[in-house]
Amino acid sequence: MIHSRRFKAGILLILLAILDSLFTDFGLRNNYITEANPLMRVVYEASVFGFYLIKISLPFLLLYLLAKIELKKYFQFLLGCALVLYSFVLCQHLIWLSLV
Repeated sequence: MIHSRRFKAGILLILLAILDSLFTDFGLRNNYITEANPLMRVVYEASVFGFYLIKISLPFLLLYLLAKIELKKYFQFLLGCALVLYSFVLCQHLIWLSLV
């Protein structure tokens, strides 16, 4: 049961990361937005492929680590925080897309 919930949360996290990457790239290419994260701004300016690689691989890395270690409460909390953060960012993307 816990593994099933963790798997579903992981799939959701990966989907949110992919959507965030796509919407951010679209917004940056069309000058609708600026990248708020200075590190990701540098990565994007250097390599769009690197930008996608980092943005999408980090959730995979988190899920890999969660699968390999004993799940503690604070790891569940971190996964929940990541989901909330990505959901918030996705809502921001949807808002600015609706204004375009």
